[in-house]
Amino acid sequence: MDGARLDALVVRLPENVLLLSGFWPMIGASTLVFPREGTAAIAIPQYYENEARPSLWEAEPHWYQYGVLGAPDPLESARRFLSGLAGKNGWKRIGYEGSFQMVAPSWHSGESLVPTERIKVVYETAFSGSELIDATELIQKERRTKTGYEADKLRIASEISCIGLELFQGMVDIGVSGVELVAAVEAEIMSKGIGYKGAQRVRGYAQVATGPEESSIAYRMNEISTTRKLRNGDAAMLELGVVADGYWADRTRMRVAGQPSDEQTKVFATLCAAQRASIDAIRPGVTGAEVDEAGRAVIREAGYGAAFPHITGHGLGFAYHEPSPKLAPGSTDVLEEGMLTSVEPGIYFMPAGGFRVEEDVLVTKSGAEVLGEFRKDLG
Repeated sequence: MDGARLDALVVRLPENVLLLSGFWPMIGASTLVFPREGTAAIAIPQYYENEARPSLWEAEPHWYQYGVLGAPDPLESARRFLSGLAGKNGWKRIGYEGSFQMVAPSWHSGESLVPTERIKVVYETAFSGSELIDATELIQKERRTKTGYEADKLRIASEISCIGLELFQGMVDIGVSGVELVAAVEAEIMSKGIGYKGAQRVRGYAQVATGPEESSIAYRMNEISTTRKLRNGDAAMLELGVVADGYWADRTRMRVAGQPSDEQTKVFATLCAAQRASIDAIRPGVTGAEVDEAGRAVIREAGYGAAFPHITGHGLGFAYHEPSPKLAPGSTDVLEEGMLTSVEPGIYFMPAGGFRVEEDVLVTKSGAEVLGEFRKDLG
């Protein structure tokens, strides 16, 4: 904030409220003001007081009426809150979330409140006389490297993801459908994840591709799980996102129903070797391109180079996917201690199907730590 000459930040995205206050909002209706000097303040709907108080670090809470009879317009409540703070401070430059495109859901993920032009008008009115600065780049930069506290929270999320991986590994069988696997994995994560090492709000987002037609296009950003039942020799791919109190894990595992073919066994062994090579290349000072090439070379040398169409990894932690660091051909992102990245090489072609393995890897002072270690095998 000193470098950007910002006197304060104002944020509403739940992931950024969590970053700066320790509280992960239930919905996107909380507003946090984080000054360069002094104590932060946060406006929170009054009926979330029991959840918010134990989470907040130092931000001074202001409770306001929301979603009940007689409550004022939520943006008017935000304006009053911000105007009261502005009147007591001489802030000249205030940063806000002006350019976030992909956002993480709040706990109530079925319906998201996101900052729009209307909230910017509220900021302009409340902070009249101050200059509003788009601080998206600054916030994203600060999110790239995790503190020790955040790393501990991310370890918990990754360990909880293993609950879903275990269920998936044991349930894949001839006659089981993708939607059955999705439903069972998500239920297992919620029922056993809540309470794990103190985690209070846990949810799994599972996607399962089954058979060669579905899995061979599983390099897409999402899978469409279907009622198609697994047949002997079919690959099943689990893409799994897990959020635990606002901190995210991103995992992928494979399983073959019945007996895997020789080709599938070779592909899987190649992927595991490629992933190991990329993880071994991770350390402070290397570029994303170097880590990508370490694993991509293994796949290329095995004859599958054209079947690996996506990047090796992406940042994560405060969201399922974050823009950096990027492990990809040509990436100039330089890894630093505390960064968290996925490592997820994939090979996709007919008739074998698509295969991918994915780990979440923390960059350490001397190398890399795989969070939530879990076995990899086809059957």
